[in-house]
Amino acid sequence: MPEIWIPYGAVENLVTLQAENLGVVAEPPSDQGSIEIERMSELAKGATQVFVCDSAPPTFEFLRGLLPVIGESQGARVVAPAPKRVEAGVPELKGRVNTLPPPLPSAESAGAVYASHLMEKGLKLVIGSARPDPLFGIADARVQACLNWVANSNAIAAVARGEMEPQPFQKTRAFDAMEEIVSRIPESKFLSLVSRGGKLWTVMEDAPFDAIKNAFPKVQMPQTKGLVVGAGGKGYDDTFSYALRTVWSAMDGVRRTGSVLLMAECSEGIGSTALEMLVTGQMSGGELRREKYVDGIEEVFYLNKLKEEYDVLLLSGLPETYARSKLGLTTAKGSAEAIGRMLNKVGRTGKMNVVPRAPEFAVQSG
Repeated sequence: MPEIWIPYGAVENLVTLQAENLGVVAEPPSDQGSIEIERMSELAKGATQVFVCDSAPPTFEFLRGLLPVIGESQGARVVAPAPKRVEAGVPELKGRVNTLPPPLPSAESAGAVYASHLMEKGLKLVIGSARPDPLFGIADARVQACLNWVANSNAIAAVARGEMEPQPFQKTRAFDAMEEIVSRIPESKFLSLVSRGGKLWTVMEDAPFDAIKNAFPKVQMPQTKGLVVGAGGKGYDDTFSYALRTVWSAMDGVRRTGSVLLMAECSEGIGSTALEMLVTGQMSGGELRREKYVDGIEEVFYLNKLKEEYDVLLLSGLPETYARSKLGLTTAKGSAEAIGRMLNKVGRTGKMNVVPRAPEFAVQSG
């Protein structure tokens, strides 16, 4: 009886399936990546600021590799949107990680407003773990830098994109808009990290979209009646917002109207402003067009589309009131219960594909 471990927050959940029910499991290739810590350390030696975009394990792994340089360079400012998370992941940086006051959008303009530190003189290293995204195609270090430290960037991306259909791994006008924004940041290097099996696999410096896309392994799987998707574990499944954006990279592995089990701890809650408004009753599920952009409004569309086209089961740490009553999702209390429900849906001989780490793969039907 095959046993599959799926990351869930800081732990892993065991999924057990009979051989006759198991379809394709997305597993990382065994080829060697390229990290080039020495060359990156040379870059870091000249950096006046290091911007850490996220709290994903590969980001922390890379930072630990740069510690000999960052530790010696006491003049280099280390910046992150959540300093305590970075210091917990890399204890050697305790007391060194700062946050920035959020840039204030201009009432007169909907254009990009940069955090002042981004525009200072001196080399700036921007580090982020790349992941598939339905709005941008890929959220790399450039995209994440905009979302973290450039006001109005969410709205600019949404306007540039024009429509909301999820397109992971497809370069979109929203991504182009973020490239345009970061092109104005002086003396900057954007390091996008790609992981495999939860470990850092390669580091790509100022890489074009297609180069980053091609670093993600493609896995082909015949579309089955059921699909089990892991949102990636701690650093990836911290909020429902991240999980909802991640799941689309795996959806080619299940038939339309099929059953999908999404496993995401969501230890930090819902996530985006729009989803928070949805669960608190400040917005209805059908309210997608507003005069003023609301951060994450596209995620309400993603949620609606997911529920309309698939039978969705959520295994998470969200309160039942949110998950069932407000988000409209069926929930399970544990992996055994969740798999039991999935088997009831797909039938005794029905197949289920499994993607344990959705942020690491481009799933293709076939």
